[in-house]
Amino acid sequence: MDFGTSKITVLIGSRGINDSICIDGIGMCEYAGYSCGRWLDFERLPQAISQAIAGAEKSARIHADKLYIGVPNEFSMCKVNDVSISLNKKRRVTEQDVETLRDVGNKYSSDSDWKVINIQPIYYTLDDDRKLIEPVGMESTRLGGSISYTLAKTDFLEVVDLAVDSADIHETEYVSTSLAEMLFLFDDYTRDKCVMLADVGAIGTALSIGRGDGICRQYYFPWGGARITGALAEKLDLSYNAAERLKRKVILSLEPEYIPPDGETPPVLQTEYEVEIDNELHSYPVAEVNVAVRLEIERLARYIAKALKACDYEYPEFTPLSVTGGGLNHIRGAAEYLAECLNREVNTVKPSLPMLDRPQLSAALGLLDMVLANDMPSGGLLDRMRRRFSKRKR
Repeated sequence: MDFGTSKITVLIGSRGINDSICIDGIGMCEYAGYSCGRWLDFERLPQAISQAIAGAEKSARIHADKLYIGVPNEFSMCKVNDVSISLNKKRRVTEQDVETLRDVGNKYSSDSDWKVINIQPIYYTLDDDRKLIEPVGMESTRLGGSISYTLAKTDFLEVVDLAVDSADIHETEYVSTSLAEMLFLFDDYTRDKCVMLADVGAIGTALSIGRGDGICRQYYFPWGGARITGALAEKLDLSYNAAERLKRKVILSLEPEYIPPDGETPPVLQTEYEVEIDNELHSYPVAEVNVAVRLEIERLARYIAKALKACDYEYPEFTPLSVTGGGLNHIRGAAEYLAECLNREVNTVKPSLPMLDRPQLSAALGLLDMVLANDMPSGGLLDRMRRRFSKRKR
C-alpha cells in the first residue's frame, strides 16, 4: 500500500517471467492526503484505506492476509551512523558480525516516538579502509560501516494499523517508500555513485539522496502538481478540472515569438492552447499559460535548492536529479526547465516494465518489487532484505 499525496494505491501482484511483475489486483482511492506532518482529512482516512484494499482484493479475487505498507518521507526520517567493531583478531567476517555492527549503530530502539523500519548499508569497511557492500567472508581485524536507519513515526503506524485492522487485515509490515523506489528505479552501479530522487506528487514532493543500498538524507516539501493547476485556474478564471486539462496540454518548449534565424523560413508557431470545456472549444495564449507554469516550477526549484544547500551529507557535486511521480510527468519540458532553474542535470525516471511504465506508479511498484524480491517463508522483511543484499557482489 502506497500513500500518495492525493491517492492511496494498493497492489496485489506476483513475479512473472524474466523477473517481471504481474499485477493481479489494484485498488485506488482518492483522499485529502497529508501535509506538514498531518492528515488533511483524518476522519475519512480509514474509509479511504478500506476502499483501496477492497478494490485490490476484488480485482485479484482473493482476500489479503498481510499488508506491506510504505511510509512516506513526511512521516519518517533517516539517520546515518558511522560505526565500527573490533573482531579481536584477523579472521573472516560473519553474518553475526554484520548483525552486531547494525545493532551497535541502532540508537533508537528506546525512542517511543519513532520505530526503526529499515536498516541498510551505504557501505562497509575493513581494516584496510576498503569500502564494500558485502563484507561477509572477507578477512579483517575490524568491521566498520556507514549504516542508514529509517525510522517511522509511531503515531503514523498506530493510525494506519487501526484503519487496516478495520479492513480485516491483521498483519502489517512497514518499509520506507523512498528506499523501495530507489532500489527499484536504479541499478547497483548507479546507486554506488549516488542518486538524488524527487517524487513529485499532487500536493507534495519527497526528495531523497541515496547511496549504496541506503538512504542518506530525505526531505518533504508542500509543493506538488496541484499548485500548477491552481495557478492556472486562478490566473485564467477556470474551474479546477478545466485547469487540469489545460495543464496537460502545456509544452514549455513552445516559444510563440520565435523568429527563424534565416529570416526566410516561414515560422510555424502554436500561439494558443485549445481546451474543450462544457462541449465548447476555448483558447488560451501559450505565452501566458507557460509563464504561469514556469513560475510554479521555479517555486519547486527553490525548495530543492534550499534543501541541497542545507544538506550536511557530502554527495558528488554533479549528481543528477531524477524526477518521478505524477506531479510533473504530464508537462512536456518540465524536467528541462527544472534543470535550468537548478543548474543541474534533471532526468525523468519511471518503471521499466511493459504497460506499467508510468512515473506515478514508481512508489507502488517499488514497494511491490521489494516485497516480491524478499518473499521468503520466515523472518521479517527487514531481515530478509539484509539477506538479499548480502548476496550482492562487488
